[in-house]
Amino acid sequence: MAAPNVPGMMDPNVKLAAEVGDPTAMRLLGRYFYRVRHEIGLAERWLLAGAEAGDAESMYDLSRFYWDQSANKRPRGQTEEAASEAWCRRAAESGWLPALVSMANRDPHEREFWLRGAAEGGAPPSMLELAELLEAKGETAEAERWYRSAIDQGVPSARPALASPLAGQGRSSEALRCAKEAEDDAKWSGAAGKLADLYHELGHAEEAAEWRAQALALRGREDEEARRHAAGAAPDLGSVVITAVVTTAIVPFVQAIASKVAEDAYGQARQLVHRLLRRGRESSGVEGSSQHSALEPGGEPGLAIVQDPDAGIALYLWSNASDEALRALSALDLDELTHRRPDQGQVQLVWYPASGTWQIRETGERRRPRRWRWLPRARR
Repeated sequence: MAAPNVPGMMDPNVKLAAEVGDPTAMRLLGRYFYRVRHEIGLAERWLLAGAEAGDAESMYDLSRFYWDQSANKRPRGQTEEAASEAWCRRAAESGWLPALVSMANRDPHEREFWLRGAAEGGAPPSMLELAELLEAKGETAEAERWYRSAIDQGVPSARPALASPLAGQGRSSEALRCAKEAEDDAKWSGAAGKLADLYHELGHAEEAAEWRAQALALRGREDEEARRHAAGAAPDLGSVVITAVVTTAIVPFVQAIASKVAEDAYGQARQLVHRLLRRGRESSGVEGSSQHSALEPGGEPGLAIVQDPDAGIALYLWSNASDEALRALSALDLDELTHRRPDQGQVQLVWYPASGTWQIRETGERRRPRRWRWLPRARR
């Protein structure tokens, strides 16, 4: 039976996966030691391990960790600050969206480069910031395109932000239409304030005064909500990680994954992992509506530890596994892997993003030292 999650404790299966070498589990364990246990040394160790294994989110978490350590030093820790920027840059270069956004705010000389990466990666606020930067440079046509992209993504202040340059170009009717359309979205103080400025620019004094008052009222509510949030408890990381240990024949399971990958149906392949997680949780007697909702596709990622005692293989597979990981898994020859094990010990398979391969960890029956081998990359 899987051990239940206890508030303030990390699921033991996550710790096991981290010790086996799973980068996602390393990141979660590092977060746990940092945010819940406040054990700086262990937090750094696990976040660094995940980052060095190629997990972009671990790189970003490690960057934030070093930034906190820098800020807590008097005088400010320059070594930690440099490490923070280096890991943030590596995470951004790996395509991690929050890191791209952070880099845009770190280096003014590279701001446009990183903003473009974040905007093209789908970060709506960065679309608006890029539009404003391009407008300031006089590149109005591209700026308008990014303003409209931000509007399509539902950024509340994008309509009034677009209306201002439209008014400046003499397109007053379009600007006023943007202002009217923006009223339903002005539900926070910044958007309401921009709307007030826009109406003032268009010469509509009465509407400007109304929205200025609305902006002040919204700011008061936001400040009160921020104070309540700051006084709240830290998130319980142990309760949001869903894991299940499932005993099953691993070859048919991987073959099922491979059939979906062959159809280019990666979403359906991930649904197989979700179903496996649900089966494992139900068979262990774990209950709870929040946990079941997390097992739905698109919910919180879960870890399935698929054990095949007959083959001597354990597979560590996350429900949000990347297409690359699923493609490489579907290309493995598990029969050959089992037959070629020299010591007939257990084989543990973990995805390693740094190399884009599945990593094999073997443990001999006579407690021989564990060792790593690499499986070949999947053919694309």
